[in-house]
Amino acid sequence: MEKKPVIGLDDIAAVHNSPGSLYHSLGHIIRAKIEAGEWEIGQKIPAEREMMEIFSISRATVRQGIDNLVKEGILYRVQGKGTFVSPPKIEHGVLRILDFCDLVDQTGLKSSSQMIAKQEIIPPLNVQNTLRLGKGEKVLWIRRLILVNNIQVMIESSYLPTNQFPEMEDQYRGVNAPHVHVFKHYGKKIFRVKEMFEPVVLEGAEAKILGTEGGYPALWVEISAFDENDSPFEFLTALIRGDRVRTYYEMVVDRC
Repeated sequence: MEKKPVIGLDDIAAVHNSPGSLYHSLGHIIRAKIEAGEWEIGQKIPAEREMMEIFSISRATVRQGIDNLVKEGILYRVQGKGTFVSPPKIEHGVLRILDFCDLVDQTGLKSSSQMIAKQEIIPPLNVQNTLRLGKGEKVLWIRRLILVNNIQVMIESSYLPTNQFPEMEDQYRGVNAPHVHVFKHYGKKIFRVKEMFEPVVLEGAEAKILGTEGGYPALWVEISAFDENDSPFEFLTALIRGDRVRTYYEMVVDRC
């Protein structure tokens, strides 16, 4: 028997008495119930009409509140069936994009990838400058779609100078091969990483590849990897679905 999510009188009062908009208050109540474990993963939430009647609010208000939670990845919709509680987001710390798949596998989830592109190109100017390449020097451009439990979560694009990685196109056969394994073949080791983060909104082709709609939040990451001589040997970008992945930063504080 399907478990029915409970909405109490306190929840109804909180929606109408909280500061801010009604749809924001509704979203806060739903999020709080999920975080507290009252509404479980995969559980179907009340339909829009039922929410309207329970909270005495308009359909537009209910829809706005739920839409925001869907975009945040708190809820997900199944056409013809309703709206459900999403599983927890994948968490990763900064400086872990390069071994993202290994990190995911360690959590018990299953990572996989699909090759989108692999070819030698003359890189864009920003990549050329980052890798300190001369005019006309080429890179191997590798673009992959990363999936976790068969859900699209990231588009990864890697730029590797062909003068440092000869015949890399032949070496990079396994689409799931972690970067560090490939680097070992060439005697490369990462000594320093520079990483830049920027919140963006998914649009067009990228949204389609990631299996979502335009307008959803995402995180844009740019990574430069340097060797022991502080020379750059890889430039990597990652476009990550904001509704499925959470990035955190952990810092040790010296209290002396």
